[in-house]
Amino acid sequence: MTKKGAVLHGTETVGEELFVLVNPVAGAGKTRRRWPALAAELQARGFRLNAHFTDGPGVATLKVQEWLRQGVRHVVAVGGDGTVNEVANGFFCDGQPVARDAVLSVIPSGTGHDFARSVGISTVGDAFEALTNGSVRSIDAGYASFSQGGRRATRYFFNAADVGLGAAAAAAVNRSRKLLGGLWTYVAGAVRALWSFRCVATEVVVDGHAISCGPTEMVLIANGRFHAGGMRMAPMADPSDGWLEVLVLRQVSRLHLLFSLLPRVFRGRHLNHPALSHARGKRVDISSAQPLLFEMDGEQPGTTDVTIEVVPSALRVTSILPRVTT
Repeated sequence: MTKKGAVLHGTETVGEELFVLVNPVAGAGKTRRRWPALAAELQARGFRLNAHFTDGPGVATLKVQEWLRQGVRHVVAVGGDGTVNEVANGFFCDGQPVARDAVLSVIPSGTGHDFARSVGISTVGDAFEALTNGSVRSIDAGYASFSQGGRRATRYFFNAADVGLGAAAAAAVNRSRKLLGGLWTYVAGAVRALWSFRCVATEVVVDGHAISCGPTEMVLIANGRFHAGGMRMAPMADPSDGWLEVLVLRQVSRLHLLFSLLPRVFRGRHLNHPALSHARGKRVDISSAQPLLFEMDGEQPGTTDVTIEVVPSALRVTSILPRVTT
């Protein structure tokens, strides 16, 4: 067991000072109110804090790159999945790591914290335990190329990405006030999206092999097990195994989706559904007859066509979860 504020196993940090990115509007603004208590607890555990509040999209990414170039080697993200994605993208520049030995820690304080769950951090208490007594684990990333305003753009994701209905539901969540908490906020977003989303002919190719072609509700590319506020959408996923799990949901009736399939997803018991295909691969290509919204780690940066490649052992994170065995 490490002492309070001590260097984590296997890391080379800047001592007892934590460099913290706080998204004050995460969790419908609750993070701004929670931060003083979170800071007090970190200080009580022996850490000194260098905290920076984000004030707009992309700020966290640039700040992390700046810190890492200055020699910082341990960054903490406080917020939800979107915050974590922005912070973690700051560990890279032009497709390369800024500092290969840098470590990311997460304190969940947003609407959804599926990435944190996937590395064993379900609560703030788990996050404090990971910071003081946790170990460092290398996880994979997905490197995505997608359409953005008529041009191609690239970005990393670390938990999950999806095309179609899931992305439409995430967009509905982001437009809402997010007052219901993680899971029920996502359920409400999914219900709203159900009645407006229309299937589009979509082809999904995994490692050069077409696994689906036709009207498609959703394509999920999972690195982590949890998605959409704690749903067990990819219970077989291991973020450290060098593979991406690909789930394709073909067209089904809205009533069936809402009252049969969705309840099964909560429990991770949907994988044998006849409208669902599953594949595992290192590259995924998704093309559609019309542009479909693309979502990664809770944010919607663009549309199809999308190409995703796995980047093994891309990011070092603190965790209290052992490697998944299958």
